[in-house]
Amino acid sequence: MRLSSLFTALSILFMFSCVTPKIHNDLVEENETNKKKIIQNSKKLLKLENEISFKKNEINKKKKRIRNLKADSVDIRTSYSSLQNKHDDLKNTYDLLVSSSTRSSSEKAKEIKNLLEQLDQSRTDLYAKEDKLNKISASLESKEAELVNAQDELRLRSQRVLELEKLISKKDSMVSSLKNSISNALVGLEGEGLTVVQKNGKVYISLEEELLFASGKYEINEEGKLALKKLSDVLALQSDLDIIVEGHTDSIPYNRGQLKDNWDLSVMRSTSVIKIMLQNKSLKPNQLTAAGKAEFVPISSNNSSEGRSANRRIEMILTPNLDDLFDLLSE
Repeated sequence: MRLSSLFTALSILFMFSCVTPKIHNDLVEENETNKKKIIQNSKKLLKLENEISFKKNEINKKKKRIRNLKADSVDIRTSYSSLQNKHDDLKNTYDLLVSSSTRSSSEKAKEIKNLLEQLDQSRTDLYAKEDKLNKISASLESKEAELVNAQDELRLRSQRVLELEKLISKKDSMVSSLKNSISNALVGLEGEGLTVVQKNGKVYISLEEELLFASGKYEINEEGKLALKKLSDVLALQSDLDIIVEGHTDSIPYNRGQLKDNWDLSVMRSTSVIKIMLQNKSLKPNQLTAAGKAEFVPISSNNSSEGRSANRRIEMILTPNLDDLFDLLSE
């Protein structure tokens, strides 16, 4: 490059020494042009050198990348080889599993079928138990309702029982008081042809024939009237009282006047007693009932005179009026 420049300079000097001015000017102009071209070429050369340097750097980077890629390729080939081996092993294992599965598929199918059948049966049993449980639950609710109703009814019954006990106690107290009142009113007569007994919630008064009647008669004597007056005075104080007067005879046949048998005699004697008692105007006729039993309810044997005498009697059965008690029971 330097030799070419030196040669060009010597040529110019030589031409200046032996050429015309025109030629000299042309040469100078040409020289300037060449200088410009040289400068342009130098710039181009510098640019090319820079581009070459850049390209070399790029090439070095590419080479480095290629080396890295080659290294990665080796690693990839190694990994691929390992994966291929694993794939082969898995394929062999899969083939073995498929072969084994094929051999036992029928057994597995049977086992699955049995399991499904058991599942269906279990489901059926479960539904049946649920239905049974629902029925039991409904029955239990019904029983609970019945129990509540029974408890309510029991409570009402208990209340009624208490009320009944109170009424019965009241009646028993009344009967005891009545028995004592009668015994006190007829003191002196009890044991002398008259007995007063309390039993079964009632008062039984028994009057022997001699205390009231002559033998075979139904008219009441004076002693009997006095006893019945005292008795009626006590009974008149008890308005809540039912009085049954029963006539009883012995077994000896009876037939006098209008009275044809012991039935007639027993009834006439009971009505005679009631008529005397009703002379006490405080006694209500609807409290009294006359009844004749003839000889059919004896208290002793009719084979002896003592037995027959005991059987000829008037019995009064005094019963407290139990209408309020029956009303309570019928509720």
